[in-house]
Amino acid sequence: MSIYTALRAGVSGLTANSSALAAISDNIVNVNTVGYKRSTVDFSALVNAQNSDTTYNAGGVLPLTRQQISLQGSLEQSRSTTDLAISGDGFFIVSPNSNQLSNGGSVLFTRAGSFTIDAHGYMVNAQGLYLQAWPVNSDGSVISSPTSLSAIEPVNISGVGGLAEASANVDINANLNSDQAAYTGAYTAGDLALGNVSAHFESSLEVYDSLGAPRTISFGFLKTGPNEWQVEVYARPDTNITGGAATGGLLATGEVLYNTDGTVQSVDTGLQNFTIDWAVSTGAAQQDLNLDLRGVAQNAKSFGVTSVTVDGVPPGDLVGLILEGDGFLTAQFSNGRARALYQIPLATFVNPNGLAPDQGGAFRTTLESGLYNINAANAGGAGRVVSGALEASNVDLAQEFTNLITTQRAYSAASRIITTADQMLEELLMVKR
Repeated sequence: MSIYTALRAGVSGLTANSSALAAISDNIVNVNTVGYKRSTVDFSALVNAQNSDTTYNAGGVLPLTRQQISLQGSLEQSRSTTDLAISGDGFFIVSPNSNQLSNGGSVLFTRAGSFTIDAHGYMVNAQGLYLQAWPVNSDGSVISSPTSLSAIEPVNISGVGGLAEASANVDINANLNSDQAAYTGAYTAGDLALGNVSAHFESSLEVYDSLGAPRTISFGFLKTGPNEWQVEVYARPDTNITGGAATGGLLATGEVLYNTDGTVQSVDTGLQNFTIDWAVSTGAAQQDLNLDLRGVAQNAKSFGVTSVTVDGVPPGDLVGLILEGDGFLTAQFSNGRARALYQIPLATFVNPNGLAPDQGGAFRTTLESGLYNINAANAGGAGRVVSGALEASNVDLAQEFTNLITTQRAYSAASRIITTADQMLEELLMVKR
């Protein structure tokens, strides 16, 4: 009887609009949830077989729920550099635990990039999901794969420190007084280092060894002719180098000749490149040093050092993380150096709307979504990773309130169908009485 099918249609209307109300409720309460994707309920008409042209059997309605995953929310600025957002297509690869994905880890995908560093050094978002990335090798290379998770690992910065860099180049700009009287006594290489002969001019500077420790080396200049100077380089204290006590810490010695205009004519090769053999007690490795004395002029003015340039740095502490081009997560250290630690990849899908929702606002693959494709940012259809920003929910609050009113009226109308059908059945029963 058509009245019974009307009852079923009314019940299906109540069920469908209840589902719509639930989806709208989720959307409204998650309007401020980072990376949230709004849910919608589409209605599909059900058709019953008709026995004749003179009667009609109501089919009702079927609710179909889906999430608008591919619709990007607005990017909002954040004060934290570890907050990440994606401008364009793609998802961060995450896991609910810190296991390697190829070794018992569970892979999920999310747009919620409110990442922070936890007590163990892992980058975890507000939902407790661990960010996954390609590690950057010491030579700056990255082993990546568009389909394999074996090269990806959880981002962890615990124990990351700025490595020391040994000094390799020293440039000196100075002046030697041309009015200085030449030394007329007997001179043997090493006399300045041992203190047997007093240098006409001496200056010291610090270089860094392989461990980043500052080491003092001195330069002694002795005029031996009108345009001739003997130069010695020696370590202080002399015990810092192997056998230094016997040689006064001598590292290099040679002659510098000048032109009549005060510029350098030539520098002995032994002064330009030499090796420092640090004593075993220092723990440092042998160190090659290039010395540039072309900036040491000879003019008729007092002795003095204008400038000294020395490379190398001591060890540094981690002071910050920044995101650079193509998703490279770079550590900044207190010694002024920076080093790329990870490259954050993005996963893309043929049909992102086919992904299934999972814990923490993340998604997992389904047959409808297809397999993932892993690419660096700005490559292979993946979007750009933005630091210091978060993707807001794609919920339009005004639209949700409109849908809320519409759903309420539709629910009331469906309930009215049941009331009317019930009254008609009551009338039918009264006929029998």
